[in-house]
Amino acid sequence: MKGFIDAHSHIHFKKNFEDVSEVIQRAEDAGVVAQILIGCNVKDSDDAFEFVKSHPEKNFWCTLGVHPHDSNQLNVQVLDKFERLIKEEQQGEKRIVAIGEIGLDYNRNFQSEDMQKNAFREQLELAKKLDVPVIIHERDAWDDVMQMLEEAGVKKVVIHSFTGGYKEAMQCVERGYYVSFSGMLTYPKNEAMREAANVVPDDKFLIETDCPYLPPQPYRGQRNEPAYVVEVAKELAKIWNVSTEEVGESAIRNVEALFGVNMSS
Repeated sequence: MKGFIDAHSHIHFKKNFEDVSEVIQRAEDAGVVAQILIGCNVKDSDDAFEFVKSHPEKNFWCTLGVHPHDSNQLNVQVLDKFERLIKEEQQGEKRIVAIGEIGLDYNRNFQSEDMQKNAFREQLELAKKLDVPVIIHERDAWDDVMQMLEEAGVKKVVIHSFTGGYKEAMQCVERGYYVSFSGMLTYPKNEAMREAANVVPDDKFLIETDCPYLPPQPYRGQRNEPAYVVEVAKELAKIWNVSTEEVGESAIRNVEALFGVNMSS
């Protein structure tokens, strides 16, 4: 399928996207044909799911997850709810495609490391049980995240908004993880990240905005939105010496393969 996919969008954040209809239209005008809306906590996961259900005509999917910042929210009831919803969707519309974003964040430490690890571990176990991918948030916690992923034995892994260099990229490649590139790839000082992109195979990458955060270089200082994922594709096209359209089509194929979704051509 031609076009682009934003594999990590938060357009369901009402306070950031009061003009969401116009945002969706600009994305489509830019060739963005699909989006995955990522849940960050209990309410936000509900919001993402409701948003996707309210736009059945669009190629929108979502995830459910509790971010490390909100890891104090995770309990048995939440895990049971996530499991029930994902099982229902697996038998029906398949609008929920992964658990995430989950992981560890030692940069801000809004919750204790132990609480973050417990929430991360329990959600990894659920993902393995349900055989769904995980969307990983990692900040200043690379070694612990990699260790916990290995211990959990999950195989379908997306490292969201990859910030590493060659060493981290190779670790992902060796494990078969997907590396998702955001607008940070376009920042002039991120040469190490561009070097890392050179070792990621064309069947193991995704492109994302993480909107409203991390706008690419041409839009620095502005709100990010899904239309700008094309800038990430342009940067990868330069690195790989291919066309921007090829990057977009490869990213769509990768999403279809990883999440088991089909986009109409």
